[in-house]
Amino acid sequence: MAEIQGPEESRADRAEPNVRDSRAFGEYRDYLLALARVQVSVDLRARIDLSDLVQETLCEALRDLPRHRGRNRAEMMGWLRSLLRFNLIDRLRRLHLERRVVSFDGDLDRTSHGMIGVMRASRSAPEARAAREEDALALAGLLAQLSPPQAEAIVLKHCQGMSVAEISRHMNRTPDAVGGLLRHGMRRLRDLMPREA
Repeated sequence: MAEIQGPEESRADRAEPNVRDSRAFGEYRDYLLALARVQVSVDLRARIDLSDLVQETLCEALRDLPRHRGRNRAEMMGWLRSLLRFNLIDRLRRLHLERRVVSFDGDLDRTSHGMIGVMRASRSAPEARAAREEDALALAGLLAQLSPPQAEAIVLKHCQGMSVAEISRHMNRTPDAVGGLLRHGMRRLRDLMPREA
C-alpha cells in the first residue's frame, strides 16, 4: 500500500505511541466495528454479532502480539484488518454461507482509506492534518457517537462509494430513509469534529 506524504515528514515517522502496547488496543475497537458494519449486511446481523466479531479479533491480536512484527500504527491497523477478515470468513463458513465469502481485502482497505478521506475533507489547512492512521481512528471514534445506522450509512456512502440505492438494499431501508440518515449523520459528524483554530 503506497503512502502519500507531503513535504513535511509524516507523523508516522515521528515518535508515536507504542503500537505494540496491549493497553492501547481499545482505540482500535471503534475502527474495527466501523469496518465490520460495512462487511456484514443487515440480514446477517441476526446471525453474526459485530461486537463479538470485533472482540474475537482483538483477543486474537492480543494473543498473537508477541509474534507481530509491525513497527508502526499503519502496519498494526493492516494486521488487525487482516484478522477481522479471516474471522468474518470463518463465521460465514460456520454458518454455511460460503457463497457470501468474497474478497474482503479490497473492501476493508477501501473503507479504511475512505475514512481517512472523510476526515481530511473536513479540514481546511493542510498543516492541520493528522497522520492517515490517526485520521481513521479519530473518525471511528466520532462515528461511534452517532447512531449505528447513521454511522453505517456514512461509511457506506463516503468510504465505500456506494450509491443511495445500493445502501438502501444493504441496510434494508428505503432510499428516503437512507437520505435522512446521511443528512442527519453528516450534520452531527460535522458538529462533533474538532474545529481548526
